[in-house]
Amino acid sequence: MTNSVKEKSPHLTLNHLFRWNFGGSLYMSILQLISIVLLGQFLSYKELGIYTIFQIIFRLALALFEPGMFVSIIQKPGFTFKIVRKEQFIQWMLVILGLILIALFFIWESNYLMMNPIIVLNSLLLFIIIGGFSYYASILSHYLKQKQVSISQMAGASCEFIFIVSTIWYFSPLIVFSIGLLIRFSVYYFVCYLYYKQLVIEENDRISEQEHIRYSAYQVLNQGISFVQGNFDTVLVGSLFGLLLLGPYNFASEISYLLFSKINPIFNRAILPLLSKHQQDNETRQLIITESLLSHALICISIYILLYAHIEPIIAFAFKDPEAKILLFAKYILIMAIIRSVNNIIFNQLLALGESKNLFKWNIVVLIINYLFIGIIFITKTDILTFLLINIFVSLSVLIYTIFKLLKYCDNRKSFFDILIRYILYLLVCVALIFLLSRLHLSLIPSLFCSVSLLFLVSLLFYKTKVLDLLKLRIM
Repeated sequence: MTNSVKEKSPHLTLNHLFRWNFGGSLYMSILQLISIVLLGQFLSYKELGIYTIFQIIFRLALALFEPGMFVSIIQKPGFTFKIVRKEQFIQWMLVILGLILIALFFIWESNYLMMNPIIVLNSLLLFIIIGGFSYYASILSHYLKQKQVSISQMAGASCEFIFIVSTIWYFSPLIVFSIGLLIRFSVYYFVCYLYYKQLVIEENDRISEQEHIRYSAYQVLNQGISFVQGNFDTVLVGSLFGLLLLGPYNFASEISYLLFSKINPIFNRAILPLLSKHQQDNETRQLIITESLLSHALICISIYILLYAHIEPIIAFAFKDPEAKILLFAKYILIMAIIRSVNNIIFNQLLALGESKNLFKWNIVVLIINYLFIGIIFITKTDILTFLLINIFVSLSVLIYTIFKLLKYCDNRKSFFDILIRYILYLLVCVALIFLLSRLHLSLIPSLFCSVSLLFLVSLLFYKTKVLDLLKLRIM
């Protein structure tokens, strides 16, 4: 992307970033969906539990290091190579510290280490790759090179997919999937590096080194705490019920959070750099906030409604679930995923507006609350379904809080609430119609077709102009 793109209006820039994020994410979502089906077909409940431990380390690396200490490079208007070197040093120190803690965990869980040494080694290598090389993608994002980032991601995902489908029939699926992730991120960062080498980087010391480091440090702490509180249910299930239950529980989470993990980054990668640049412009700031939130809701929540209404036949068709454990957990986790997807995009907007320190404090409070619940449930031996209901309540409370935090940046609050009330009415109509349709007990394909048609018609009724813009991949 040339500098001329930066000079375009916020509408054009945001839509350009969104389109490339959308295209890349759609492509990778299709590949990941096929991979999830293969996981569900090839792995038993216990093997899914073993793979869950690997995924936790992978997700921890993403939470801490993507973009990690380099988030200030994306968020701040300028940087110098002195700042970059300082952030790289801190990031590598965090990588080393993380490796030590992970190694101690595996020493403690010696049975897991002895039974799955290749999985353990791959998890450590993946942790190093993500922590050490996310810098290149962050620099590209600073210069709004989302096209190049998306191409890099698609290249990595393609290589991973080709490797999986060509080897899974002959080797251990657990090893194949873990090596596949290594291949994906190695290729992704290598291609980012090639694009990075083509950049003409201009140093700019408008922001002090201390401000860069402080902002990024709070972000890493925020992400680390968010990861811990976001995975406290996995900790509870694993510690109380073991791998046989952890496997299907995590697999249900994979299915439930797939939309979240693909749709939200599309918006976040487009919103974070642009909203950061317009955080002092009150009118443009509120426009970006409200329009991107509404676009996200019309896309993400609508798809979640469709998924929830059809989750039983989808799981029965696509996955091996002999005891219906995956289905049981998915019905609860899908609700949490909807709530957390909205909370995530609001959290990202607050981050773009410079709220990293306050978000850090709030995350500590939420973390304490979550693990108090773990203690109570562990002591009282409460069943897992009660725990899931409590988790939904906590997630909803966090969402309400973040909405009110965001209101501080909306000068015209009446406009914000008008949009919110209209959307809630729209949502209630959609849910009611999908529920009535489910009473007809149609088979999967006709039911999906009718549900999509209903949602589309209702969306046109409430948001005709917005829907037509979204069809053209314009979120603002």
